[in-house]
Amino acid sequence: MNRLECPAALTVLQAVDWAARKLDGRANPASRVESEILLGEVCASSRLALYLDHARRLDILETSRFSALVSRRVRGEPVQYLTGSAEFYGREFLVSPAVLIPRPETERIVDHVRPFLNGIRRVPVGNPGMRARARNTGGTPSDRPVHFADVGTGSGVLAVTLALECPSVRGYATDVSDEALGIARRNAGRLLRDRSRIAFARGSLLAPLNASSIPALDLIVSNPPYVTSREMDSLPDEIRAFEPRLALHGGEDGLICYRELIDQAPAYLKKGGMIALEIGSEQSAAVSRLLTDRRVFGNMKIVKDYNGLDRIVSAIHVG
Repeated sequence: MNRLECPAALTVLQAVDWAARKLDGRANPASRVESEILLGEVCASSRLALYLDHARRLDILETSRFSALVSRRVRGEPVQYLTGSAEFYGREFLVSPAVLIPRPETERIVDHVRPFLNGIRRVPVGNPGMRARARNTGGTPSDRPVHFADVGTGSGVLAVTLALECPSVRGYATDVSDEALGIARRNAGRLLRDRSRIAFARGSLLAPLNASSIPALDLIVSNPPYVTSREMDSLPDEIRAFEPRLALHGGEDGLICYRELIDQAPAYLKKGGMIALEIGSEQSAAVSRLLTDRRVFGNMKIVKDYNGLDRIVSAIHVG
């Protein structure tokens, strides 16, 4: 498809209208919102600011950049890649085609594990006031650091969000992709006051972390590739053509990473620690069975997403 050309000297409002009409051709119910987001990216303005300045005419450079972004969106490229950012848990994270676009469903991992982490949060030795407050809020006082690992971190949304939501914890984040780790490090640098609270390591699953040289983990979280080979062919073009296959395809049955991670986890996870895994909506039974067959996990829980679909399986390492 040839590049679309936005007519010259349109006002902000006219440009939004033009783009919305072009995007409507894709049967896109969010065409106007996306048009506003893309023009906001070009003009370095919020959507509200665009309308406050609705009569201003775009200059030549703005018109050219807007034409290019709208053309790419019409071809199916996700808005998040066009703007270089995506929202997760109420915060803006950098993204690129090297990483999966974070989904609202993944936020359920944070919702599920945050009470667990805060229940074992570190309370400074010799501070009876803080220890009492921990008890009063349902936490169990602990005089040791709390550690987690985010396996297959991608853009780092889980690792960074857990560090922000649970300020006393420290984490490890792994990924096989150097490009993904670069994005994750940038997000940690932008959002964390102390970016050293997350250590990044390149490699497959838990392999880059030496179990004998790091503290035993209180928590392992992961949103691994879980799309089956058959499902890959039926994914929407917007996902299949633009998001990284490495972060999507979980093998013939979608369970390759689960098998390896569940096999590795007991060597890293302390007794009483939790593992929480995002899953495909039809995979809760299979992943639960993998955990059960390992014979060291108990207290299995299945958590549903905002649409009522199975989305997370968690278990406690009982030794």
